[in-house]
Amino acid sequence: MDKDLKYNYLPGLTAPFEPQVYECPYHDLIQLPLIDWVEKNATLRIGDDTGCFRTPPQSGYKRLITEHNLLFGWIESLLLESVKEFSKWTNSAYNVSPSDSKKFKISDYWGMVYRDGYGTVPHNHFPFALSFGYYLRTPEGCAPLIIDEQSIQVTEGRLIMFGGHQTHYVPDSDVGGRCMIAGDISYGEVINW
Repeated sequence: MDKDLKYNYLPGLTAPFEPQVYECPYHDLIQLPLIDWVEKNATLRIGDDTGCFRTPPQSGYKRLITEHNLLFGWIESLLLESVKEFSKWTNSAYNVSPSDSKKFKISDYWGMVYRDGYGTVPHNHFPFALSFGYYLRTPEGCAPLIIDEQSIQVTEGRLIMFGGHQTHYVPDSDVGGRCMIAGDISYGEVINW
């Protein structure tokens, strides 16, 4: 196994986790019901003096409407490809682990809606392996997502996956109405070496 890893060695620091960006092929089919779900259930204010609201977090197994199944099924179909991209510069034993041990699942999710003038503070989702944001409504001029000081423009139907340890935030914005679903992804155990 060590011989397989040594050729992936990078001197000094390894390359940063680059967020993975995907466009949902059937966003138009799921957008309106998912926006409706978020807006009806986003009753929890994030912070004391903010216009950012979220839904109560849900288990990844608890998919409340048909469109959750469609969205999360699509996201889960991308996980191995995405993790392969994340891991290729890590020199991790994951790269040589058996294929049947490469199992990921959505652990939890929640919806968020941003009112005028508000964003989120810098934070991360450690100890989760990966996190994601899926953008349902992105009014013109809304703020980007900042991950490790890298700005990523959000657009309707865009999925952004990133390391759960990565610091990210949304700058305050004069444009309200942004709506999205965020979540975390867990890695299963290695079952067969």
